[in-house]
Amino acid sequence: MKVAAIQYKPVREQFDYSWDRLKILIEQAIVQGAQLIVCPEMTLSGYLFKDAHHVSCVAELMYGKSYYLLAALAKKHGVMIIQGYPERVDPGIFFNSARVIGTQGELVYNYRKNLLYSSDTYWAQTGHTPYPLIPTVAGLLTVAICMDLNDDTLLRFLEQQKPRIFAFCTNWLQENADMHAYWRMRLHGLPCYFIAANTYGEEIVPPHLPTRFAGQSVIWSPDGQVLACASADLDQVLVAEIKDI
Repeated sequence: MKVAAIQYKPVREQFDYSWDRLKILIEQAIVQGAQLIVCPEMTLSGYLFKDAHHVSCVAELMYGKSYYLLAALAKKHGVMIIQGYPERVDPGIFFNSARVIGTQGELVYNYRKNLLYSSDTYWAQTGHTPYPLIPTVAGLLTVAICMDLNDDTLLRFLEQQKPRIFAFCTNWLQENADMHAYWRMRLHGLPCYFIAANTYGEEIVPPHLPTRFAGQSVIWSPDGQVLACASADLDQVLVAEIKDI
């Protein structure tokens, strides 16, 4: 089974243009044989928002515009796609979420971020959905979003349930610390394929401080071998093969 991580930066408030570019990247992954494709956190919207009113302009229902676009692509090519997005439940309730779309275009799971980063708290509510266990030909798949990697509940889940594939939608920041070293430390001893899809570049949205994202999306094997790694910037498609069970 081949898997892909899409490193991608949308153009804020330009959904159609951003979708056209994302679709090209997903199709590149499909041409390379990817059967499971992981997109970043907040894939088509950008990350920073002033408040709930601000995010309401781009937030979607669970079965929203980008779901139907991705579902059609997933069904056409028989692939699974995981996409982060700002979810609107009603006019005043929003979550930082990730859809898992199956090979027939069905919504397999809708995960809501459990551990919010400080920037999320301007608009998002804490999710309480369990970390999923989804069957694939290469074993069980789970999904988490960015700050969730700091959730000890997630680590206990990974230790106990031992999913073979960990899909990680993220908008991880560029900081002084070595991001990959930190991820390795958190995942030490957990035998799963790790597929991390990040964004890159800078967002400036007051009252937030200017924020730069780290890029460097990666696919690791259960023994920690780097199967594919992106640069710190640019849209990129990473594809790697993992062994079926």
